[in-house]
Amino acid sequence: MFGILCSSVIISGNVLGQDGEIILIDSDVTWVEDDFLEGNLKIINGGKLTISNSELTISSGSSIEVDEGGKLIIDNSTLLSENMPTGLIGYGYCDSYNRSALIIHGENYDNDFEVIIEASYGTSFNGASAYIGEEIILLNGTEFSYSFNNQDGIVEIGLQGYGCTTPVSISKVKIRHGELIIEYNAIQMDYRNMKATGERNYEIHVSGMFYSYNSNIMGAKIKSTGEINLIDTHLDRSGPILIEHDNSVIKISGESKFTSSLDDHDIRAFPESMILWGDEVSGSGGLTDKWERRIKGQYLEFDAVYVEYQILGLYGINKYTNFSNEEGISYIDGGRERIVEIEWSDDNIWANDATWSEDAIINVIKYRTAWNPENSEIGNYGTYGIKLGNDMVTKIDQNTPSIQWVSLESKDNINSSLGSIKMVAKIINNGDAAAHLAISCYINSTGEMAQTDSFPNSIIAPRETGEIIFNWQSINPGAEQLDCKILTPTQLVKEDSFGGGNLISSTINWEKASEDGQGLSYIMPIMIALIIGIISIGYFLVNRK
Repeated sequence: MFGILCSSVIISGNVLGQDGEIILIDSDVTWVEDDFLEGNLKIINGGKLTISNSELTISSGSSIEVDEGGKLIIDNSTLLSENMPTGLIGYGYCDSYNRSALIIHGENYDNDFEVIIEASYGTSFNGASAYIGEEIILLNGTEFSYSFNNQDGIVEIGLQGYGCTTPVSISKVKIRHGELIIEYNAIQMDYRNMKATGERNYEIHVSGMFYSYNSNIMGAKIKSTGEINLIDTHLDRSGPILIEHDNSVIKISGESKFTSSLDDHDIRAFPESMILWGDEVSGSGGLTDKWERRIKGQYLEFDAVYVEYQILGLYGINKYTNFSNEEGISYIDGGRERIVEIEWSDDNIWANDATWSEDAIINVIKYRTAWNPENSEIGNYGTYGIKLGNDMVTKIDQNTPSIQWVSLESKDNINSSLGSIKMVAKIINNGDAAAHLAISCYINSTGEMAQTDSFPNSIIAPRETGEIIFNWQSINPGAEQLDCKILTPTQLVKEDSFGGGNLISSTINWEKASEDGQGLSYIMPIMIALIIGIISIGYFLVNRK
């Protein structure tokens, strides 16, 4: 390992590092001569590297890593990839305005000439089409040629991939003029509605700070969770810069410019990342926009399973529909990365505003449980018009009930009885939607099911206290209490999502029946209720399975 340990050092030389070696910067260091970097450069906390008035060529597979607390400054210098992307690829459009095209200057060649176009490695022209004047030519294979006769002006060769959406990718263009063949990398040609393609062979990872003044950054793959400041800087084939944290910052000012970014935007950022783009800054232009903000892994959270919802206003999706899963979760667009903001290219003619920002709303379509079944008078839980923001999790709990016990007492506060007594369960609904709920009751001392009406139930309106009045029968003398539980819907992910719980009643003293059989009139109703309770399957029991 090569370590720089001095507090202020000026380094010059021809080759820095070797393949696989780490060059460690942990102090204030300045490089002032042209160099070749081979290996990995790491600026750690407290380290500062200034590359001044020089050109640093960086070999394939090398990297520059700026740790948190580290600082990289490029001043009047150039970072240059040993191997630059040299190909061109279209955007996948078919209309004549947005279709990809190579531009040939026929006036540069006397009389007749031939243009030979080669597909990028691993691709072909199969199914593609070329548009030259009024002529449409079907292509195949990995090479296409066309001869021009007495062409002394500018001509366009429009290129359309298979099925329109498949972009055409080209690596080289050869022009045969007489006995002379001139070969160009595709990026050297004049073109329209195409972007650079190929491998960017070195990376810059910024967790600390990166400043560039009056410099060139060529062929770099830049990722940042820290802060980037670009002043009067040219980024050629170094876009899109990837801003990978909501707290990250990128500031571009002066006459900075992007050229030939490798995607349809120059910067890709998180939803809350700070992007400051100066008035004099220019992007790659054409169909390449200034920036996109993206989010992935975003999901909705419901209290219940299989809740159906729709989202209106997502980019490229008119109406997105899905259901919550068995955990009450539903990933938006399957959790895939999606665009939430676009700052359009200055060349655009398709947008009325400079910026498109997601303005999506969530509409709950079907939210049914045992407390609001489809055949009940209670409507769907949830609601329409819920704003979708940039939070990773959006909780959908609007228009749902919130149930709590108030009291469980005998009617008229009677504390003794022979055979049967009326009980009153008071329950409050602090939520925003009604609930049709039932209770089940047990003997507190034994845990055995109490002899009551079969699943006493009631509809409790929102913001109101409701009563469930039911009979409790007993043939066993002595003091006893009821332990009653609110039966919650099995559709809930967590049993207490809508509230519920249990409550123990006040003590009831059951009197002993007389020996002359006068208690028989109390026992018979109890036996009948027992039989009915055994053979009845109530609605709520079904929904608890």
